[in-house]
Amino acid sequence: MGRVIMRVISGTWLARAISAILIGILAIAVFTIQNANLLIAIVAVLASVAITVTIIIILPRTVVATFTEDELLVDGGRGGFSLPRDVVVNNNVACITRAHWGLKLRVIHGSIDYSIPLSKWRYNKLVNKLRKHWSWVPPEC
Repeated sequence: MGRVIMRVISGTWLARAISAILIGILAIAVFTIQNANLLIAIVAVLASVAITVTIIIILPRTVVATFTEDELLVDGGRGGFSLPRDVVVNNNVACITRAHWGLKLRVIHGSIDYSIPLSKWRYNKLVNKLRKHWSWVPPEC
């Protein structure tokens, strides 16, 4: 494996929603509870819930696509694979999907199909790095 050019990780909306809910509950608890022991107990319960939710729900849905100098490595809940750069470029394994809500990096290989949401900033960074190191820009799907 060569040097890592770019790593793209899918952040799920579920992770953001659960984080916001837990932070809201914690803020309410901090400002309304006068008893220190009860506050410590609530914080401990919220921390254990956050860790459990992360392990059970969020981690299996996380997809990581790593572009190195000579290959593409993909790892996700349905399995992972590694492809040489030439295969990715010639077979359009990676492409960009544009929708009204944003951009997605779509990686397709065999029966595995992953979509990773991209912000405009991450998309520009990915395209610039792939253009520089691979002399290639992912086409639109």
